[in-house]
Amino acid sequence: MIPSLIKWGTESKYSHVAVIASAQLGLIIEAIPQGGVRAISVENYKTPYDVYRVKPDFTFNPIGVVSYLIKMLARKYDTRSTIKLGWKMGLRKLKLIQLFGLKVVGNKKAADELQEDQDYFCSELVYAAFFIGGGLDIVPQISDAETTSPG
Repeated sequence: MIPSLIKWGTESKYSHVAVIASAQLGLIIEAIPQGGVRAISVENYKTPYDVYRVKPDFTFNPIGVVSYLIKMLARKYDTRSTIKLGWKMGLRKLKLIQLFGLKVVGNKKAADELQEDQDYFCSELVYAAFFIGGGLDIVPQISDAETTSPG
């Protein structure tokens, strides 16, 4: 049910994002509600997935991305921020966001206000790994990293 709500609220075909930290080892790192940030083998990953790679013309530090992800292992899932963001996106989708006087997107500082003590939801973790660890803004079309969805 939650994945369907995420897809509906974000108008995306995706409800989750993760990183293949090592293709050779078949290792995925992700943030999930049941357990927080974890590593899992591709063989044990039961959900169908699509693979996207960073385009060759973008420079970044892949070792930094993986190092960041490894440092974040066992961090909690950011349930509070996920609910808050989902609520706002649902209100926007229902055209009620203006009625309640809320903002759904903003700059990095506004997105950081959702961040709680290094707890992560999936897209937060992936963005931070690439931006902080790898030196690459993976959503450059979003002005100053507005809150965005996996799609």
